Amino acid sequence: SIIAALRIKRDEYAKKFQEEIRPLYGNNQVDLFGNNTDSINMNSTQKLMELFNDKLKLNIPATGDAILESVNHPIAKTLREYRGYEKLISAFGDSLLAKKNPVTGRFHPDFNQLGAATGRFSCRNPNLQQIPRNSEEVPFRTCFNPRPGYKYVVADYSNFEMRILADLSGDEKMLYALNNGLDIHSYTASLMFGIEYSKDFKKQYPQLRQIAKPIGFGLMYGMGAMGLIGRIRAETGKDITKEESEDYIKKFFSSYPSVKGFLEKIAQQAVERGYSKTPAGRKRWYTRPDKTDPDYRKKISQIQREAKNHPIQGTNADAIKFALVFLQDRLNKENIDGNIILAVHDEIVSEVREDQADYWAKVQSDEMVRAGMLF
Repeated sequence: SIIAALRIKRDEYAKKFQEEIRPLYGNNQVDLFGNNTDSINMNSTQKLMELFNDKLKLNIPATGDAILESVNHPIAKTLREYRGYEKLISAFGDSLLAKKNPVTGRFHPDFNQLGAATGRFSCRNPNLQQIPRNSEEVPFRTCFNPRPGYKYVVADYSNFEMRILADLSGDEKMLYALNNGLDIHSYTASLMFGIEYSKDFKKQYPQLRQIAKPIGFGLMYGMGAMGLIGRIRAETGKDITKEESEDYIKKFFSSYPSVKGFLEKIAQQAVERGYSKTPAGRKRWYTRPDKTDPDYRKKISQIQREAKNHPIQGTNADAIKFALVFLQDRLNKENIDGNIILAVHDEIVSEVREDQADYWAKVQSDEMVRAGMLF
């Protein structure tokens, strides 16, 4: 099974981790079967902190993934690989199967209309919004199938948050790229690195495009230079310095100057007013710290980061919700034999009778566009 294969990979990384740290502990104890015993419990935060700070002298404040992502050390990388497999196993193994309804043979998750502070849906029990995209190693989505005689109809918004950012900021170059059907990440890379854009830019300069892509998405989440280091490593496998990271962010903002002005403006307004809002008018409130608070700067920075993202992700959420209303209305009026079964951030999944699926695919696309155009 998929889970059995993942357990083998997880155990390989657990063994590799223990082998890598064994010289640091001088531990050559063996068990009754002649196997080396573990030097430390790799799920113990205390033991990991001692390893990274006392033994490896890396001076990290915590052992969470966001911190380890920025640590350029083979032992940190091995631990992250182990945790990745462990997370997949715990999220999608027996605990997921236990939630299958014994009568219908299906999952019936709970959806929370305002599950995220930005206004997005959240999903739990189980969370079907986090099923990974299919890959050779993790083909979880192949396990989800429509009932006999029906098809899944899936549609998502293309680069939706980038389009929202372009529209709200009014940045001429970003609007030009999106309105003319250019590959936005290739176009961004061409501006950042002073290379002429071409239709085959992605083939010619894949590394540059891979650098531009996480910058565009990350800055919408208020990401800083340190966060970008980890994102670029994840995308390209390349390590960059803090100075290089700061230079990339500068190049991005100089490519799209109106974007920088827009993000700075809404961040400042949120600090002054105590809230940010989407174009539809839905507010997100913040607790402003007292100036005597020792964490004043840190808390202000957090407000600014969240405020930059709220109008963008919040508009995405607003559009999806209007689209769901429009689609349910069409299902009812046109007597379509089907249902909306899942909403995943900027994607909607319906299950429709096979002979109606092609027609419904056009309806789903049209109504999602109609919802997006409201904003």
